[in-house]
Amino acid sequence: MAPWTFLPNWGFRNTVNVTHSSRTVDLPLKNSPEVDGTATIPFNELVKQYVPQAAEEFKFLLKPYLFTGTLQSLYIPYADFSKSYQVSYAREIVEVTEDDAKKFTDLPAGQFTIDYVVDPIEKTPEKFKKRYEETLPEGYPRLHPRCRYYTEKELEQVFKTWGSDDKPIVIVAPGLAGGVNEPQIRAVGEKLFNSGFHSLVLNSRGCCRSPLTTPHLFTGLHTDDMRLVVNRLHKQFPDKQIHLAGFSFGGVIISNYLAQEGSNSIISSAVTVSSPWNLLDSCTALNSSYSGRNIFQPAIIYFLNKLVQNNRETLKQASDIYDEEEFNRVKKTFKTTEDFDDKYTGPLAGWPSGATYYLASSPIMRVFKIKTPLLILNSKDDPIISTAYPYHEVEKSPYLYMATCDLGGHYSFIDIHGKFWYVDVINEFINAFYNNVDQTRKLDDHGFNVKQGGFRDTIDLY
Repeated sequence: MAPWTFLPNWGFRNTVNVTHSSRTVDLPLKNSPEVDGTATIPFNELVKQYVPQAAEEFKFLLKPYLFTGTLQSLYIPYADFSKSYQVSYAREIVEVTEDDAKKFTDLPAGQFTIDYVVDPIEKTPEKFKKRYEETLPEGYPRLHPRCRYYTEKELEQVFKTWGSDDKPIVIVAPGLAGGVNEPQIRAVGEKLFNSGFHSLVLNSRGCCRSPLTTPHLFTGLHTDDMRLVVNRLHKQFPDKQIHLAGFSFGGVIISNYLAQEGSNSIISSAVTVSSPWNLLDSCTALNSSYSGRNIFQPAIIYFLNKLVQNNRETLKQASDIYDEEEFNRVKKTFKTTEDFDDKYTGPLAGWPSGATYYLASSPIMRVFKIKTPLLILNSKDDPIISTAYPYHEVEKSPYLYMATCDLGGHYSFIDIHGKFWYVDVINEFINAFYNNVDQTRKLDDHGFNVKQGGFRDTIDLY
């Protein structure tokens, strides 16, 4: 037997396979008469017609030497992208007061940060450096290249520019340790910016050099930061389409947010890339592979421990859960991500264990509540999450369209030209909605109701 037959899902000729319901939601087209029989296009046909890279049997070549999902996923942290995707970001600190928190179901007081893609005010590196030093809050971590804090006056100018056109807004939710430090996020930001779209990165609390100011670690069900930002932007730009793009864990937050909003969603469309649907199953999958146990899981545990270490003074406020001396002892014993989440993430968020947190936060538990057109992108050789994707559920919902590639790894999909396949997919998908879909009209879901036959549309754990 040839030695390469022991390599699962290997190669560099990639093929896209598509799953969707027999009748996807009908999207009303722009510039059609407002009478019965308004011109529409089915969701799956919109993707097929305007986003051919995500259509059935679309083929593309990957980097030949990145011929497995593990190699694809490992390449990004070690490759030099310093001269690529040199997009600029303006950081805003969003202060959540106790009064703000009372207006939402699960919005802790404290801070989170937003990074807006901007055309930089400073035209030379020297001027940027000077302004960077002037605006960096005292005691705050230094930011990544081409990102600095903006004052309220500077942000007002950004929003004034946004209000001068009808281009859509795209909110990006990065992965577990992600943000503007990642080439994937910068690549998407650059593409959307060059298309004239307005995009921002919503950082999870404590991530991307954002300090925790209250003792709350982010979870897959902490969606109120997203909700606060969406509501604020919709109020400020009521006529603009708002789209969401979530990567890895960010896709979990987006999927849960859309499910919670249900038919009240004001989001035009959303995309998830390499996002897990069953977190408990993904934890098992990560532990079951050699690369998961020995490469990816230790990296995730290192990030989680560092998150706690960097925010230890704030976490001391939750003295019933966090003790610095105990943390320094037990952090060396964590073998799996579930060990960490069982000790800290779950209890800090009110769940009794890591496993119950995973179950409660898994989007599969509320997938049929999603009433927003959602494009799901995954690979079958993802070494970090479970590849038991929700094929049957997608077939039963008119709002979901799933494109799974044979290859691509986790959040990678690096093609033969060294580009991320999904960057163009996201851009063309949003462009298709912007140019063709009338968001002021109701979607026709053909009477979709999973409760027919006595089924429930979600599983409520608490």
